[in-house]
Amino acid sequence: MTAVGIDFGTTNCVLAAFADGKPEALIIDTPPSDWAQMGFDKVLPSVFALDGQQPIFGWKAKQASDGLQAVKRLLATEESVGIGDNMVLVDEVVALMFGHMKQAASERGLDVDQAVVTIPANSRGPARYRTKICAGLSGIEVLTLINEPTAAAMAFGVLASGEQTVLVYDFGGGTLDVTLLEAQDGTFFEQASKGLRKMGGLDFDKAIGRKILETVPNHEAWSNAEKRAFDLAVERAKIILSTQDEANVELPGGKYHRMTRKMLEDAVRPLFEQTRAPILQCLADMRMEPSAIDALVLVGGSSKVPAVRDFVSEVLGREPVRGDQVDAMTAVGEGAAIAAAILTGELETNDYFVSIEHALGTVVATPARTMEFSEIIPRNQKLPARESRTYKPVIDYQETLEVVVMEADTAKPLSDPDNVVIWSGEFRIPEPRPIGEITLEFTYEYTVDGVVWVTLKDLERDTAILDRMPITFGVSKDRRELVNLADRVHATMETQNMAATETEDIGHLEDRAARELVDKARTRVIPFLDDAQARAVQQLVDAVESAVNGQLDGAKHALEAELRKYSYLF
Repeated sequence: MTAVGIDFGTTNCVLAAFADGKPEALIIDTPPSDWAQMGFDKVLPSVFALDGQQPIFGWKAKQASDGLQAVKRLLATEESVGIGDNMVLVDEVVALMFGHMKQAASERGLDVDQAVVTIPANSRGPARYRTKICAGLSGIEVLTLINEPTAAAMAFGVLASGEQTVLVYDFGGGTLDVTLLEAQDGTFFEQASKGLRKMGGLDFDKAIGRKILETVPNHEAWSNAEKRAFDLAVERAKIILSTQDEANVELPGGKYHRMTRKMLEDAVRPLFEQTRAPILQCLADMRMEPSAIDALVLVGGSSKVPAVRDFVSEVLGREPVRGDQVDAMTAVGEGAAIAAAILTGELETNDYFVSIEHALGTVVATPARTMEFSEIIPRNQKLPARESRTYKPVIDYQETLEVVVMEADTAKPLSDPDNVVIWSGEFRIPEPRPIGEITLEFTYEYTVDGVVWVTLKDLERDTAILDRMPITFGVSKDRRELVNLADRVHATMETQNMAATETEDIGHLEDRAARELVDKARTRVIPFLDDAQARAVQQLVDAVESAVNGQLDGAKHALEAELRKYSYLF
């Protein structure tokens, strides 16, 4: 089975495979020739549009007048979004985007049933969780989520030896991540990470476009198609100005606006100057001077702007690694493929460890009856992480308890908009008692696949009030709704001839794995399927349990292949 990595980016996606000892980004879309010549031949724009009622993706959607740009940004905040006169579910759009990549790879002879998927290091829990779910809805089992800067560092240092400190400045279309890593003979450890969730090439384009439109009369009267053509012309000029001093921006009606590199730099400098703070914060977190950095890796399309590269070099006092050592456009996807090769055993000389960018905790009442954030898993903690803290009720004989799970910055007040409640619920306390006779223990677990598990225990009674529950980060759909959504996604994929071929090379499993498969099928899948689907899975479970005389391997393979269709339920 080929190890696959997917960089699900804000503006562009990359799919890479690990083969013959190295990762390679695949061509999964066909850009216009002028864009291909600018290095966009191996990216799929993260754009979704409708041609009538048929979904279109990538370069076709990017040129549509009502295309949905930056699909990934919507995972953090939106359940549905309008496209023209239609309302569509964001999860369905993202799942179809993954499905489109799956089919594009299949057409090139690569079956993608499993993959490592990247997310921004500074992304919130809801976006991480929904990314995993949406990939699963398309039929891609997410082996793990990996932070984009770590993937980029792995692409740069896959053959690295010895010890080195690497700073990755990942400035893409929609987010900025700065991450410090320690590399030790091919193993990468995230040490500190900080970023900006809404800052990148899209914001550059808007700033440049506003500057140009100040000189263009009557632009408010442009049609949607003319506005979209102008936006594309601005983006193209921005890219050209990374290698040339001047570029033309075509305007509706056949006119042109002449733009210089200095004009671009003046328009975007206030934006990239904001990235100074995350750089300095990462260094401060590790009590490190810039001189301690051995390698500066710049990735993401926005990092190719000369003024940005000069700015980062000035802040850190060193030059970034050369472009022939790491491809700014494909490095994240290639690093994800390396991570997949590590997890599948194809690459045994490398490893990696990720950490969280936001502290995870709860809200508690102080003796003064004010509310404050109580940290349970600290920022920059390595994943997987498991931490516990104990608390006392605030009143005698308290009967109920509101549990709040929160991602927060301990240096900011509780009310700061960067501090986000990701889940809350109310529970009864068994046997209410005086304050001194009850101790509550909160345990948080954060796994590498982006899921947070919460346990709440009454220590004196050794009783679970909340028994290790996964937090779904505000995703309102229950499991039955997810099955229905998956059915719709696959129906759409089949309509577009996007059904992928099932893989048969699943590899040998131990008997313990057979027991785990059966348990997973019975507890996490079958109860949420309709009768026909449940019968199909149950037949495969029965085959595993009754297998004799060398039949077990084949039965396990068949059950695992079937369960992959429902990996979003795991």
